[in-house]
Amino acid sequence: MNEARRFVWILLGLFTVLCAVLFWNFAFQWTSFFPSGTKPPTIVETSKPTRPTLRATDPARGSTDPDAILIVEFADFTCQYCRAVEPEIETVIRENVSTVRHIWRDLPVVTDRPDAMVAASAGRCAMDQGRFWDMHAQLISYQGSFDLDTVERLARSAGLDGESFRACVTNGRHIAQIQQDIDEARGNNIQGAPTFFIGNEVLSGYVTAADLRWAILKARLSGLK
Repeated sequence: MNEARRFVWILLGLFTVLCAVLFWNFAFQWTSFFPSGTKPPTIVETSKPTRPTLRATDPARGSTDPDAILIVEFADFTCQYCRAVEPEIETVIRENVSTVRHIWRDLPVVTDRPDAMVAASAGRCAMDQGRFWDMHAQLISYQGSFDLDTVERLARSAGLDGESFRACVTNGRHIAQIQQDIDEARGNNIQGAPTFFIGNEVLSGYVTAADLRWAILKARLSGLK
């Protein structure tokens, strides 16, 4: 009987020591990660993205009706989600060709893909020749990396004048404007590409044609563009 009692006390003692060690380890990690006098960071909900002012020079396709519902897309030609969502957008535009207008705004994520700025520049230089959407189709479907030779080849496929296109890209004619767009997007809490604005709706990441249809319907019902 005494032996059984002694065994129980030994087990209780070991359990107490184990609890003390675990507690000490937890306290040590806590104070190591959060210095004295501070508290753990709290999760702060970021503000909802807002749509910057649109410009007459922004590339647009679809309806020219002043009352058309606007799909404003902030996107990056190198972004996989942007590429994946392109067929969804095209489907919705075909279905609503007289009532929906799609507007493109550049948001190259250069921290992920430095060549994103090359692609964005190529799009702007194509716009100078009135061929943005032709070049857009080439850029958004291309799966490799973008360099000068690549965008020149895509520009030829899009029917652009090669000499003026090359001069535009190599002299960085639109770099400052693209950077201004990036800064404006950040100032409006737009965190990544693609981001869509439709009426009061903000959609981020990959969206389907059904998602876009639903946002368009809500914009129509609310009377918002």
